[in-house]
Amino acid sequence: MEKIYSLLNKYVQSINECNLELAREIWDEDDSISFIHPLGYAHSFKEIREHFYLGTMDELFSKRDLKIKNISAKFFDKAAFLEFSWDFYAVKKEDGEQIHTQGRETQLLVWRNNEWKISNIHYSQEIIS
Repeated sequence: MEKIYSLLNKYVQSINECNLELAREIWDEDDSISFIHPLGYAHSFKEIREHFYLGTMDELFSKRDLKIKNISAKFFDKAAFLEFSWDFYAVKKEDGEQIHTQGRETQLLVWRNNEWKISNIHYSQEIIS
């Protein structure tokens, strides 16, 4: 699980810092990777970089603070399936409004060259009342 936690820490850091080099390091190189999120569906690392990291995280927010919790993992030979909850705190670029969203996420990881890589992510946002 240590390598899984290391990957998740890098994932969180890649979002909080909008760090594209770190993002490239943690995603698998296979063309079948995908990322489903409330604002879209990306089908390659190029789309994930352009639509999620740059088009959403960088363009919409001046500050990002993703926190994950309740992590569970299931392992299958050279794949792992993760589920966790998250809290996302951010400041909107357009007006400085502070926001807080919550949600759940599943990740499919693959074992490549003695390390875990993200292959697919699907997350959904919960409504906070």
